Amino acid sequence: MRWIIGISVGLALVVAVNIAFIVVAVTGADAVDPTYETERR
Repeated sequence: MRWIIGISVGLALVVAVNIAFIVVAVTGADAVDPTYETERR
């Protein structure tokens, strides 16, 4: 029974860290230059 709690806590910690990384990546993203989006490649 104790290992089920350990796995659950570990999984919750991994999910929380991943959410924190996503928040940091989205809020700290640099703006894309409009010419990069509109020019032909």
